[in-house]
Amino acid sequence: MPSALQPASEISLQIGPHTVMLRASLRVAVALESLPGGIASLWDGIARQKITTIYAVIRAAAADRQGAEIALAYAATIPLVRYTPLAQAACLALFAAILAPAQGEATPSPAPASDPMPLSRFFTELFSRATSWLHWPPSEVWNASVAEIVTALEAQAERELRLAGIPSDKSAPAGNYTPERLRQIEEQDFDPAFDREGLRALKARHQ
Repeated sequence: MPSALQPASEISLQIGPHTVMLRASLRVAVALESLPGGIASLWDGIARQKITTIYAVIRAAAADRQGAEIALAYAATIPLVRYTPLAQAACLALFAAILAPAQGEATPSPAPASDPMPLSRFFTELFSRATSWLHWPPSEVWNASVAEIVTALEAQAERELRLAGIPSDKSAPAGNYTPERLRQIEEQDFDPAFDREGLRALKARHQ
């Protein structure tokens, strides 16, 4: 486990005199995906500046829930135009921080031809890999960002490649922990990045 694991990035939202910090942690990612319609529906609602959706995202992602409720109570007393654009921008920034490592799986764009791993499963797999492969305590995993977990997994894979004496190729998809990659690992019941013999066999097949 890294000696100085940093907490997930935070997005600041100012509503009048109140500041709300939205945290892009794995815990928040799971909470958002668990809301009705998941992140895809939330993204669409935020894009349309739906107040109920904005409030739901702020409540789910706020580092200080009580402070968020105070800020939202204040927001109800002022014109929408004074805070809605700022809240929309903050929520979209939060989604971007969460979804970037998942390659935008939950954006409201048409689904790809292949059957992608649902975000809920992707987040579950990240938690499992971080606690088992990286040996991070569960509390640290929940507080880390999705990007941080993916980066740490890829770094561990690079270390295993070096120990196996196999040159790494960062452009190759095998080392990237995307939803598709995690699904492949689940189907194979092993991760070649952490199985030296498997890595050697995989390399031999593609030479």
